[in-house]
Amino acid sequence: MLRHLIIRLSLLLAVTILSFGGVRPAIAAQDMTSGWTDEDFASVRLISAQTGLNGSDMLRLGLEFELQPDWKIYWRSAGDAGFPPQLDWTGSENLGDAQILWPAPHRFSIFGLETFGYKNHIILPIDVVIPDPRKDVSISLDVDYLVCSDICIPANANFKLDVPASVATGPDTGASTASNQAHQIEKFVSRVPLRGDDLPVSVTSITVDKASDQPVLRLGIKGLDKAGVSVDDILIESDGRAGFGTPSPVKSGSASANDIRYFDLAVFGLNDDQSLDSTDLTVTVIAGPLSVEQSVTVGTVNTTDSTSPTATVAVAVAVAVATTSTSIWLIAVFALLGGLILNVMPCVLPVLSIKVMSVINVREQDIKQVRYGFLASAAGIVTSFWLIAAILVGIKLAGGSIGWGIQFQQPLFLTVMTIILALFALNMWGLFEINGPSELGNVANDAISNQENRGRHLSGHFLTGMFATLLATPCSAPFLGTAIGFALAGSIVDIFLIFTLLGIGLALPYLAIAIQPRVAHLLPKPGRWMNVVKGVLGLALVGTAVWLLGILSVQVGLGGAIAVGLGLVIGGLFVWARSRTQNLRPRFAFTGLALAGFLIALFAPGFAKPPSQTTSNQNAGILEWQAFAPETIGTLVAEGKTVLVDVTAEWCVTCQVNKKLVLETTEVANALRNDNIVLMQADWTRPDQKIADYLASYGRFGIPFNAVFGPGAPDGILLSELLRVDAVLGALQTAGGNTTSDIVRNTQ
Repeated sequence: MLRHLIIRLSLLLAVTILSFGGVRPAIAAQDMTSGWTDEDFASVRLISAQTGLNGSDMLRLGLEFELQPDWKIYWRSAGDAGFPPQLDWTGSENLGDAQILWPAPHRFSIFGLETFGYKNHIILPIDVVIPDPRKDVSISLDVDYLVCSDICIPANANFKLDVPASVATGPDTGASTASNQAHQIEKFVSRVPLRGDDLPVSVTSITVDKASDQPVLRLGIKGLDKAGVSVDDILIESDGRAGFGTPSPVKSGSASANDIRYFDLAVFGLNDDQSLDSTDLTVTVIAGPLSVEQSVTVGTVNTTDSTSPTATVAVAVAVAVATTSTSIWLIAVFALLGGLILNVMPCVLPVLSIKVMSVINVREQDIKQVRYGFLASAAGIVTSFWLIAAILVGIKLAGGSIGWGIQFQQPLFLTVMTIILALFALNMWGLFEINGPSELGNVANDAISNQENRGRHLSGHFLTGMFATLLATPCSAPFLGTAIGFALAGSIVDIFLIFTLLGIGLALPYLAIAIQPRVAHLLPKPGRWMNVVKGVLGLALVGTAVWLLGILSVQVGLGGAIAVGLGLVIGGLFVWARSRTQNLRPRFAFTGLALAGFLIALFAPGFAKPPSQTTSNQNAGILEWQAFAPETIGTLVAEGKTVLVDVTAEWCVTCQVNKKLVLETTEVANALRNDNIVLMQADWTRPDQKIADYLASYGRFGIPFNAVFGPGAPDGILLSELLRVDAVLGALQTAGGNTTSDIVRNTQ
């Protein structure tokens, strides 16, 4: 029966959703690490991004912690308890001042105490000044750190690491200035809060109100809507003994027009005679993957912040509560509507076939069976949404990136789903039926069949609802994005609440038929027309399988996707051949050959070569980028071309900010589209030694990296990590000389 196929493949499907992994390409650079210092609760080592100084007066190191589950270390401002790692460089040679670049931390709340730190895996990047780049560096580092779980344990580690003054590099030597660890260190550098001018998100005002019993610090933050982010946390550091609570959003009448939003933080520990007025604070705003850090003075209001609220805290809190309540109800309505609209979206065509066939199958059943069957399908849909929510929560707690339809980024999941759809199509066309193996007991099968005939066995309906939901997840619909965005940016409770309502919305047609089962009896009686419907719906399933193969080709390459498709075709042909004969021996042979075809489809992606990420995203966005080929820059400049080089990565938040707020703005994009300008992009999402060596040649070991080359600047103009429109246009004009100046002038 079809339900046995669903049961077996649903188990495999559940495993594939939880199977996240990838293939890391081999890199030719050298390791530059100390040994691990192992404890029961943590392992620590010192690593270097550079294999040699080669004239650089700065050295980037990393202090790498591998923490056991439930253990954490502390940020530079630990909060109500704890202390950060303490570094002692005594005994080091040719080593100057060292500065830790602190990635944005997590907030930990326990028994009313608020602390800040890191868990699982963390690298603390360290920039060290080198007094004499001509001499070797000998590092002797003593680290005292506190690691906490249910108890706190002070620990110590000692490291030795030597970095030579120079190392021979180039294709002839096979060596590189960038070490194997440079890429990993840089991923954590990308999590360090941005500082300086022209930040994409900034604090425009900070005031304190002591009108109520509980003093409140109010911050105005600008740029959240433009950057497309929402505030996750706000951390306040001060020299005093005051403590600060978690941020609470406040409604301001016209603030949204200026892209300014306000947040209140409760202030604790102030004496009656103590005030925060004119106090210097360091504010760190964490908004999704983006974080910024600013030094501000309490009482400061930016002159552009003309909408700073003047109402009392009591009034503001009342408004905030009402607004939050209204927002939650509105999002709940969006979730229900989004789930309901999913039923008519194109990506739910395979779901439609399952729904139609289930309605046809119950046409002749009694009213009670119809009601129970559709209730079971609705329960399967809601349960499936709960499973998706649980998986997303798990990924979020582990520090991963989550999103709607995230399982469709996994090649194994896509392959299994494609095989399932192909089997469903073959079953829909009547080419095979799967019955329980006789060796497992005919008595059990008969018992299940009898229960199903009496309307008591509902697992098939339940699993059909689950499978329908999993196929619907890559789709989007009106209202769906708003609801999903609210859920994924919120708490665990928000995620489960919104996904429950989405499930109920998708299940509403089932629930409607369950409430009024006689609707099912309006369908025509079963007959020959059902074979036509099955044929059409089988084609819909095949079409969806082809669509999934298209998605798979992006993950594993066109060759891998074709191999999966050929395996399915081979399996399908032998299933058809098996259905054409009644002789036992040929049927057995065809079954084995069909199974071999499906196994080829299952394992083919594992042997496929994934497409290079260096070129996979070249044409993403509104600009057309060429593949990274630094060896051609000199030739292009000699031809009078201006070349903009952009080294980016998906995990580089600043890179995405630069793209959205500068490179893809109308003014800059119009200038970059000129025929005389060549756009060259390198994607460092995965380790790539060619890119690492290119960065090292300019004394850089991290990204963003942007440079402009041209007749007026053949050696290149290196741009700041945080781009500005005027800086990019100015560099284009300088590098291009007369060729580009008119174009840039016309865009201004």
